[in-house]
Amino acid sequence: MTTWNETDFVAGDVVLDFLNTVGDHDKQRAIEKLTCWKDALDWAARAGVVDAAEAGQLAATSGQSLALALLREFREAAFGLLSAFIKGVEPPSDAKRAVEASVHDAMDVTIMGSTGRQLAWDVAPEHQGPDLIRHRLALRLFHLTASPQMSKIKECKRCTWLFIDHGRGNGRVWCKMAGCGNRAKMERFRAT
Repeated sequence: MTTWNETDFVAGDVVLDFLNTVGDHDKQRAIEKLTCWKDALDWAARAGVVDAAEAGQLAATSGQSLALALLREFREAAFGLLSAFIKGVEPPSDAKRAVEASVHDAMDVTIMGSTGRQLAWDVAPEHQGPDLIRHRLALRLFHLTASPQMSKIKECKRCTWLFIDHGRGNGRVWCKMAGCGNRAKMERFRAT
């Protein structure tokens, strides 16, 4: 079981934090952090994708294994799409199709509501089953890809984590200085 803490939420956008739910060493994306449905629920609650009541309902829902598999597939497809975009290359066609399908699925079960003085889109209450997390993340990805933030998304030089560079000079190159940045500094120091 994975324990989530503040170092897991450094991307500057919840969708990117979700894409970073993979442990990574040297661009491998080899360590699965969503090992069970509880990991996904805990992450979604900590990230604010679901509230405590929704997390409780999702913990008792059926279809958890399939929902987890689809959530992981969406994560990897969305990562493939954004990583290719960042590198300026054509995204894998299967990743593009999978993301499009997830966004279409989410849009099909979405309604408009209001929060205060803003309009907001969310998954309709009758569709808030095991795919709720994936649908909400797909909607947020849709909004992210249409936002000015897209031009500020970067991939860490050392791992595959994505983040939004909010710096004035857009010079951030590490997902987090305390991890990849320090390891890179140590490697440079040892090489001299």
